[in-house]
Amino acid sequence: MKISFSVSLLVFLLFSCAQNNNVVIEKVEHVTSFIEQGNAELDISWWRSFNNEELTQLVAQGLQDNLSLKARELRLKSSAIDARTAGADLYPDLKLTSNGTTPIDDLGNIKTASFGLVSSWELDLWGKIAASENKAYWDHQGQQALNRARANLVAGNITSVWFSLVSEQEKKLVLADQLQRTKGSLKVISRRFALGKSSVTNIWQQQKLLKSIEVQQAKNLADIYMYQQTLALWLGITTEELKKSDLNILPGLPELPKIGVPAEVLKYRPDIEQAFAKIKAANENLAVAITAQYPRFTLRANYTTSKNVVKDLFDDWAGNLIASLAMPLFDAGTKKLLVEQRKLLLTALVMDYQQVWLEAIASVNRVLVNEAQLLKVAMNLASQLELAERTEKLTTIKYLIGKTNYLNLLKAQESILSLERQLIDANKKVVINRVLLYRELSHGDFSSTNQQINEKENTGKQS
Repeated sequence: MKISFSVSLLVFLLFSCAQNNNVVIEKVEHVTSFIEQGNAELDISWWRSFNNEELTQLVAQGLQDNLSLKARELRLKSSAIDARTAGADLYPDLKLTSNGTTPIDDLGNIKTASFGLVSSWELDLWGKIAASENKAYWDHQGQQALNRARANLVAGNITSVWFSLVSEQEKKLVLADQLQRTKGSLKVISRRFALGKSSVTNIWQQQKLLKSIEVQQAKNLADIYMYQQTLALWLGITTEELKKSDLNILPGLPELPKIGVPAEVLKYRPDIEQAFAKIKAANENLAVAITAQYPRFTLRANYTTSKNVVKDLFDDWAGNLIASLAMPLFDAGTKKLLVEQRKLLLTALVMDYQQVWLEAIASVNRVLVNEAQLLKVAMNLASQLELAERTEKLTTIKYLIGKTNYLNLLKAQESILSLERQLIDANKKVVINRVLLYRELSHGDFSSTNQQINEKENTGKQS
């Protein structure tokens, strides 16, 4: 009768604790379209859209050799191990035990000895262990998203820095040309001064203009070195190892990609996937807190042999099976409060997820707006430069025949020199803004790209 009452009590406790702890995550509402669409197909390896082999090789090198990306990959492997070990408690463990005793004054003479196997297994009645395993899985998914975000950052920064370097090399040539033109004008003014047709102040003004170009050249050389150093840093090499590029003209702007619907194109963005993984991990963490309020049922078994004489040790074996139940009765409400705390955290993460979506869509639209405006600026500067060149030619002719003064010629020269440099900077901003657009749309999973590049390299070596 006592046994029957105990079993009934156990069954009652177990079934009274069975609850549904599923948490429903509400869907996030999205806008239906971006503010602008293109026609070109969006390449996963987006830097290939610029059709430059040197850039493609640099990005591939960075994705392979960047030190911070390598460190992130090692952390990802560590996270994968955590995910694999989290579910180990779902299975019984098995331990080998042995011991022997010997008197201190008679070392080596074993008086008693034992040998056996011990196993324990916690029954996952409420899904606590499974929830912990799932949490570790989603934590690992979050780390994978961070790894893809880092890869996208590396590819984007290498591309942007390379474009900046090419732009500065283009500016270097333009400044050299400006210097020669200004020196030529200085010779003309000096000859006119010798003939008494020009004032010495005109020579001084022209020399001042010449010095200003030399200052720009010094700044240009410093910028080139800075971009080379930054590029080498992202490639994981020293500046001395960086191959010097002879390219001095920015590639043309690719056609605007066909972006599609935000809900489809952005759902694989690393920041959105990480936010979603945090929700799933928090949901599993909540399940762990809920099941901590329930009883724990554990099975333990041992199979051992023990003898006073070592030679008879394996003659007799004895085994035991022990079932234990542990249930929290009083904890000052801490377990219940922990459940409430994790519910609040889960709700907050859902709101964070919605915010990440809104920010992602806004970021893409902002870059699209910037591109339209930057293109207008570049086109406007190109038109201004054309007009400035016409003005400078006509003003030079008038100055040489004495129909205008030197001040007008100086203004025309300064205007054209400034516009040439501004146009280079404007074109750089247009291209780098497109890089930012590709980064905003990219999911950052370039593993297949690296594999294809390595296969090509290996095929080349074999041939």
